[in-house]
Amino acid sequence: MIQQKFNPSVSKRENHLSQNLVIRFILGGTTLIVSISAYFSYQAARNITLKDLRHSAFLEVQRGSAEIEDWLDLRQVEVQTLANTSTVRSLNWSVAEPYLKAEVKRINEFFLFQIANPDGSYSNTKVGRSNKNIQDRDYFQQAIAGKSNISDPFVSRSTGITLIAISTPIRSNSTSDSSPIGAFQGNVRVDHIAEVVNSLQYGTNSYAFALNSQGQAIVHPNSVLMSTVEKPAPSLLKMSDRNLNAIAQRMVNKQQGIELMEIDGTKKYVAYLPLQAANWSVALVIPRQNIESRLQFLDAIALIVGGLTVTMITVLWQVQAFEQRELKKSKAAADTANHAKSEFLANMSHELRTPLNGILGCAQILLRSSALPNQEQYHVNIIEQCGSHLLTLINDILDLSKIEAKKLELHPYDVHFPSFLQGIVEICHIRAKQKGISFIYKPPINLPTGVHVDVKRLRQVLLNLLGNAIKFTDAGQVNFNIEVIDQPPNDGQIMKHRLRFTVEDTGIGITLAELSQIFLPFEQVGEKKRQAEGTGLGLAITRQLVQMMGSDIQVKSHIGQGSSFWFELEMPEATDWVQSAIAASNKQIIGFEGSPYTILIVDDRWENRTVITNLLQPLGFNVVEAINGKEGLEKAIALKPDLIITDLLMPEMDGFELIKHLRHTPEIQDIKIIVSSASVFEADQNRSLEAGGNAFLTKPIQVDKLLHQLEQYLNLVWIYKQSQPEGEKIKEATTATTQLTPPSPEVLQELVTLATKGNFNAILKWADQLEETDTIFASFANELRQLARQFDEDLILSFLTKYTV
Repeated sequence: MIQQKFNPSVSKRENHLSQNLVIRFILGGTTLIVSISAYFSYQAARNITLKDLRHSAFLEVQRGSAEIEDWLDLRQVEVQTLANTSTVRSLNWSVAEPYLKAEVKRINEFFLFQIANPDGSYSNTKVGRSNKNIQDRDYFQQAIAGKSNISDPFVSRSTGITLIAISTPIRSNSTSDSSPIGAFQGNVRVDHIAEVVNSLQYGTNSYAFALNSQGQAIVHPNSVLMSTVEKPAPSLLKMSDRNLNAIAQRMVNKQQGIELMEIDGTKKYVAYLPLQAANWSVALVIPRQNIESRLQFLDAIALIVGGLTVTMITVLWQVQAFEQRELKKSKAAADTANHAKSEFLANMSHELRTPLNGILGCAQILLRSSALPNQEQYHVNIIEQCGSHLLTLINDILDLSKIEAKKLELHPYDVHFPSFLQGIVEICHIRAKQKGISFIYKPPINLPTGVHVDVKRLRQVLLNLLGNAIKFTDAGQVNFNIEVIDQPPNDGQIMKHRLRFTVEDTGIGITLAELSQIFLPFEQVGEKKRQAEGTGLGLAITRQLVQMMGSDIQVKSHIGQGSSFWFELEMPEATDWVQSAIAASNKQIIGFEGSPYTILIVDDRWENRTVITNLLQPLGFNVVEAINGKEGLEKAIALKPDLIITDLLMPEMDGFELIKHLRHTPEIQDIKIIVSSASVFEADQNRSLEAGGNAFLTKPIQVDKLLHQLEQYLNLVWIYKQSQPEGEKIKEATTATTQLTPPSPEVLQELVTLATKGNFNAILKWADQLEETDTIFASFANELRQLARQFDEDLILSFLTKYTV
């Protein structure tokens, strides 16, 4: 066994200057890391919050669409049920008429029922036998062809009422393969659909509308866009407004999403969703400030973190001045220099911890606030975790006395455990491959999904043990095994998992005498060439960390056969795990302009694919996954994606071979390729670029780098979000509570008369006229307009009666 002891020696003036330069570099680098981490944490929190707010707005459209779907499905089932009765199948109107009229009264949702013969002649419960013919009507043609359908709304020429025809074939018997002998139809008013659409809201001045298959308005607050007996509704597909035209085109094409664009002269979010029961779509238009004004809380946190960062930078420069003074004093003698160095390291560590503790303290105070919503608690928790990580990092680098005193602190948090382990495995797999040995890892099937643990410290322990195993193994293999020893949870307590981590190698082995020394600081064993690769602190710190986690490292070894290190840890289960500390772009990206792009992800690990998929899908990308190079090549040829993100090490066909095939396949040879790998070796990066890759992205994925590469190779124009000023919110709230001013008694009486006749179009025109006459009637006209769009006579009369009295 060869030992290397740390012994201080006398240094010359040049050595002092060199030490001074190194410490300045550490100070500057630490300051930069803290500042960038705080800024990116803030941006990440804003990004996630905006995503949640957009999703909340989209849920309102889903709610309305689901309600309309359920209502239409029920009506269609009622029509199909009546069409299968023997009374309707008889096609004898004299027999069917009293039965169907009774059904109209009983169901109370239908305006009329109608039986049509194959030649287009028909009879219904409103006019009896008609001398007209509906053979040219699309809903009749579909029904007589054997297909149940729901028509676009139409205005009845005889009644002026907007109706929807629900048609289904009449068959001679109950079997669905028999030819139709006629068509049965139930007409319903559009009132219920209009009521649901008009009920959709997301804050002040938001409104909803619905379009049919031709892009015409079924329900819309602008009466000019609605159909009348005299004039059919104009199609929004032919409107001069480019943005409104684009939204209508997406709705007619049965697409769904939420976009920020200029509508009615201002930036608004438009959430749209197609119906399944009918060929219609529903959209909700939301003022931008209704969504983005809810991010002001995060802006306040950013100001706090920014202030603390400035304070920390000031302290760092003060510490640097102190270090320079101490180094000047150390020139007198080597002993004095060593003493000054130790004292400086202790003082500087304390000064750096002070502002970081301030950041952590503020985050913890905010987390204890009862007024803080759960979503914001999560974002503040990210800031706390980043601060804890930086605090531990500074302590490791600068405070050697703390390591010797065993005063390291653990900072556990929730983590997705499979992806955490996979990141370690990929790094070690690359190291083992460079040495030409095998690295074997087989995760247990009962591995917990989420755990609560100090990720940085556990990663440090595992990488140290695995790195040593690879370092001292020249032939054979290194095995990384995890065994889950589950324990039954106590009543009312969180489930805890006990896991045994084992690292086995077929390396050179360790003698009994060396086994008693390997965990001592600055002790190294083995050959001189292997000792040069380390400092002798790795196993000592590793054991301290494991002991702090409530366990200890066990080891057994045989010379020439290999070594085995293992330890057990108890970790609480984390059911609400999230990926934390994700870097964000310089501004908050919520989408991109133009049509969606298709991204193909090729990676054999589902953990890696999930991270990129969950990042890109909310921004509007179509993401397709493949588990190896062979499947990736097949999907690339079939789908012709806009860009491919591929791993290098995969079964069946690796990344290098996949890139080669892509570049030699004519129809897809120009596709942009980003190579993503855990390899940090420049040779692998250069080789992937030489094979035909356009860019290289190291794992774990840095979001800002990925988005920058997508912007570069897809020529993207990002869409960013901005917060609404507080003054605009107060102004809107004040406007919403303004007292209503009614018009003259004569006008009120005219409105009452129109309401009793059910003439809602005339009431809407009166509302527009009042608003144009004088601005003091604006609030009254707006309320009147909203009630008229609900087609409820009682509500309007109740509203008008308050002012007529």
